[in-house]
Amino acid sequence: MADQDEWSTNANEAVSISFVQPGQISPVALSTFHPRFTYPIFGEEECIFGYQGLDINLRFAAHDLLPNVSVKYDKKFKTVNDTEALDIEETLKQWMPEEASFQDPATYDAHIQEDAAAIDWKPPGELINSYTSRGRDFQIWSCGLTDPAAQQLIDRIQILVSFFIEGGTPIPLDDQGWSLARWKVFFVYVNPRVPYRQTLLNTVQPSYEKLSPVPLRRTSPYSL
Repeated sequence: MADQDEWSTNANEAVSISFVQPGQISPVALSTFHPRFTYPIFGEEECIFGYQGLDINLRFAAHDLLPNVSVKYDKKFKTVNDTEALDIEETLKQWMPEEASFQDPATYDAHIQEDAAAIDWKPPGELINSYTSRGRDFQIWSCGLTDPAAQQLIDRIQILVSFFIEGGTPIPLDDQGWSLARWKVFFVYVNPRVPYRQTLLNTVQPSYEKLSPVPLRRTSPYSL
C-alpha cells in the first residue's frame, strides 16, 4: 500500500503561475505566484498523488496570454494494482484551451523570444481610457465577447477563474452568439511603448430586471 503522505503534494504549492515576455537572452517572468485554491481542478483535498518534488508551471505570454504548461518532478509513483499517479497533463487539458502547449519549455521560450508579431500586437476592441499611476502608463481597452480576438484571450486565461474566484466558472465560449453578446470585456494593459503587458482582465454581464408596478394602498386619510 502506497504511503499517501510520501507521494502526495499540496497542489496550491506545486502550481505556479507566471507572465513572461522576451528578455535580452531568454524570456523573463514579470511576476510569479501561486493559486489561491485548486480544488475545482484537483479535488477537495487539493492534493496531487503520485509524485515527489512536483513542480507545475503555467506560463502566459504577457501580451496575448499564449499558455504553456511545464510539469517536472523528481520521482513518479509506479502503478500498483488500481493505485496510480494522477495524469496531470490530461487533468489540466480539461481546463486549458486546445492551443495550450505541454511541450518542452525550450520550444515555448523560443517562440516568446522570437515572436516578431508581439511588437505590433494590440489588444482587441477600442481604447477607452489612459492614465498614469506610480510612474507607469496604463490603457483600458474594451470590446464585446463576440469578438474572436477577445474570445481567444478569455479562453487562454480562464483557468485563473478556478484558481482565484470562489465558485467561479469559466464562460462557455461555444455558446450562441446572442448569449456572448451580453458580455462586455475590459482589458487593462501596461503600455511600455512595446510590447503590451496585461495587468487586469474583467468581464461584465449587464443585468436588467423588469419591475412590476406595485399599487399603493392608503390605510388612513393621513397616510403619506
